Amino acid sequence: MQVDVRLSPGGDFFEAQVDGKHAGQLEFLRRDGAIVYTHTEVDPEFEGKGVGGVLARTALDAARAEGAKIVPLCSFVKNWIGKHPEYGDLLNDRSAGHEG
Repeated sequence: MQVDVRLSPGGDFFEAQVDGKHAGQLEFLRRDGAIVYTHTEVDPEFEGKGVGGVLARTALDAARAEGAKIVPLCSFVKNWIGKHPEYGDLLNDRSAGHEG
């Protein structure tokens, strides 16, 4: 299954598509110089198929590419980083232990 992820035209969420069909999205906003990930949603048809992971990796890679720090208010992104510690360096110092 090929998951394609693109930034929304408004630049406030990443959208995942599978075969041209909406599969999920990861929403974010910019606050205090950091990227704050607020919500990840995967359509029921695609749950458990890795769509959320592709969304998280794409969003975090984009943050790294622009040199931004992140605040994972979204529990999915927070847990995903916990399983992929190579992204831990992106955490904003103020986000450590922050529950939102």
